[in-house]
Amino acid sequence: MSEHVSYIDPKLIQSYKNRRANEHHVVDMIQVATADLTLSENLIIAKNNGARFAIIGIPEDIGPRANCGNGGADKGWANFLPVFLNQQANCFFDWNACFLIGNVDVDSLQKQSYQAFSTNHQLDTLRQLCAKVDARVNKVLTPIFASGLEVIIIGGGHNNAYPIITALNKATENKVACVNLDPHADFRAMEGRHSGNPFRYAHHAELLSHYCVLGLHEQKNNQETIEGLIDAHFPYYTFQSMFMDRQQPFAESLNLARDYISTAPGPIGIELDLDCIKQAAASAYSVSGFSLEQAIHYVYSMATLDSVRYVHLCEGAPAIHEHSEYQSHDVGQILNQLVYSYLKARSNIEYNGY
Repeated sequence: MSEHVSYIDPKLIQSYKNRRANEHHVVDMIQVATADLTLSENLIIAKNNGARFAIIGIPEDIGPRANCGNGGADKGWANFLPVFLNQQANCFFDWNACFLIGNVDVDSLQKQSYQAFSTNHQLDTLRQLCAKVDARVNKVLTPIFASGLEVIIIGGGHNNAYPIITALNKATENKVACVNLDPHADFRAMEGRHSGNPFRYAHHAELLSHYCVLGLHEQKNNQETIEGLIDAHFPYYTFQSMFMDRQQPFAESLNLARDYISTAPGPIGIELDLDCIKQAAASAYSVSGFSLEQAIHYVYSMATLDSVRYVHLCEGAPAIHEHSEYQSHDVGQILNQLVYSYLKARSNIEYNGY
């Protein structure tokens, strides 16, 4: 463990190794960081060996709980890994281009967050801890972005969008543009850090050049949030306009969001909250939402833009719903399909090392 990075246990990697003759899985082909080296040393070696994409997890649920929501998002990363590593490696994608780092080390903060339940200042404590998560995520991601690698981030809560944006801004010295497939704008008031206000904090810090919400649910965002988006001149396209009155169908809204975000002069980040997907096991489970296929297409479409630097897939919470064993597998499958969609789109875009 180094620099707030918890590297992948070699024994875990070994347990996924292929046992069939004449067959290769992702685990056999992907580059993996080693705990014997610093993060900077690992990044240099990975790039020299042909890496383009860094993959890292943030196993925390402090942010959603600090937003008066459910826990469980800390388990998304662990459910993603076995599904991801056990995929077939074949002619459709070069897995040597991927560099598996491990996860941001937030274990001590997670433990403190559970202790907060026994205090009279639970919410304040959680929000203070969320700010500490911000600092760790920022510290880890800044050198990764500075190395020129694109980053695939598996959450964790949507609170982590703020330190991700902060890190990308610091590494590139440019404002960041974000597009977000999400029923919630996550533009709540600056009342202490949590999963409901990362983009408000980023806007206040003048880190955002563009921000667009696709699939915003009219009943799930307070009036202050909507007014905040309007005042900031950040567009949003509602779920109701796509599927209720159908004045602006999904395909049209997607194209409008893509056209808007493509005008950004700096780097672009793709955000997706798993609660946008109908009946996905997420921190804010919803019976209505996009299909997985629509979410896959959203990621692919946005990832074809030249200036994209990361995709952030957050709020997968496999353990908080009934039939958790099935849901656990389901979350890993969803995350894996979204990651593959991003990788396939980016493989068609020329890589210049940024």
